[in-house]
Amino acid sequence: MTSLSTRSASIPVSKRKILRDMSKCILCGRCRNFCPTGAIKFTVEEKGRCTHCNLCSEVCPVKAIDSFEGRIKPEELGHNYTRLQSYIERKVKVNCVTCMQCYEKCPVGAIMIEDGKPFIRKGDAHPSIINCSLCSLCVKSCPTGALTFQTGRVKLNPDLCVLCGECVRVCPPQTMILKERYPGGYCVMCGRCVKSCPVGALSIKQISWDGTISEDCIRCGTCNLVCPEGAISFNPISDKKPIVDVSKCILCELCAASCPANAIPIRCSLPERRVVQHQIRVNREMCIGCSLCVDACKLVLKGDHAPYLKEGLAYIDEKKCIGCGACASICPTDCIRLVKVYDRNRVSGRASEVLVFP
Repeated sequence: MTSLSTRSASIPVSKRKILRDMSKCILCGRCRNFCPTGAIKFTVEEKGRCTHCNLCSEVCPVKAIDSFEGRIKPEELGHNYTRLQSYIERKVKVNCVTCMQCYEKCPVGAIMIEDGKPFIRKGDAHPSIINCSLCSLCVKSCPTGALTFQTGRVKLNPDLCVLCGECVRVCPPQTMILKERYPGGYCVMCGRCVKSCPVGALSIKQISWDGTISEDCIRCGTCNLVCPEGAISFNPISDKKPIVDVSKCILCELCAASCPANAIPIRCSLPERRVVQHQIRVNREMCIGCSLCVDACKLVLKGDHAPYLKEGLAYIDEKKCIGCGACASICPTDCIRLVKVYDRNRVSGRASEVLVFP
């Protein structure tokens, strides 16, 4: 039995996770309001615009702001909050007593004061949302054992925390934060976010992966480089695909989020990592003209290729290069060097900002 088949036959790795169905999520951010540990990161590009999280209605002592619960129609599921009828009609009513609770509690500063009365400022805040992926990398990085992973959830012993910040550094969704006395941003699987979602976009599900990588794999080796547990190995000369040791996998989803071909199907919490810049260079003093880089790129570009040989040495057509790294991975002399720069505001963790091939 080959090494590939031995590892593929391993028992699939499984973990309970909070699954967000983006075909239903309206990006209101209400789940963030209910999370007791702050394990949901909700950000907006433009502050001062209502996201329909309903917190103002919940804190108003005289119900001067109508709740939107029960008003969202089935056909509106998955639409941004700016397209909801209840969002358009939402306003502060005349029975407002100007207690300023809504003004103080609004997490995005969308409650404004005009002529001495609060009003809701609407518009597109361009929000994004992500929750703790329960990868347990924070637990593995904690030098004092303050964080542990028990019964499918992260637990904290604040007496052991020294505020070193290692958990924040390795957190892929960047939900971990340091508070005054201990860290926050880890999921305790309480289910409050699931119950609070007005459109049923959140659920708790058992996620499994048997290590299978689809035929869409372009053999770039990115998954091998970003895996924090060394669960993925890849020899571009001898392996048809990267080999996954599922006994080491912790379902952190970094490989799936980083795969430029979406060949790894386990992503349920992390968004796709976005490359904002890439640079590729060839050291022709080391090049042996083997043309393996050309062959690798033909697979990626479906017959076309960015590397080419000129007078027996490799060159790169940067207009065609998509920065996948397949040529750099297969080069036997490491004469091709690729640098990928990621948008680290979405996914952090291993190779959080810059990834270098080889």
